[in-house]
Amino acid sequence: MGRYTQCKEMNRVITALVKDGWVFSQNGHGRVTHPSGKYITFSVTPSDKYAFKQLERDVKRLLQQLEKQDD
Repeated sequence: MGRYTQCKEMNRVITALVKDGWVFSQNGHGRVTHPSGKYITFSVTPSDKYAFKQLERDVKRLLQQLEKQDD
């Protein structure tokens, strides 16, 4: 898939996640699903300048949660 969202910074993050084994799906909103089954939902057409930072924060939180589960 070429573009996941209209924000180029978010596209870079999502592309990297998909290359790492996450799965992208779209049904009104975008969703990236970790191989564990946990997912992050985001806007495909972000309307504010904070959407990219929110996506970064959500990815970081999910990865931290998964690390805690492994311990």
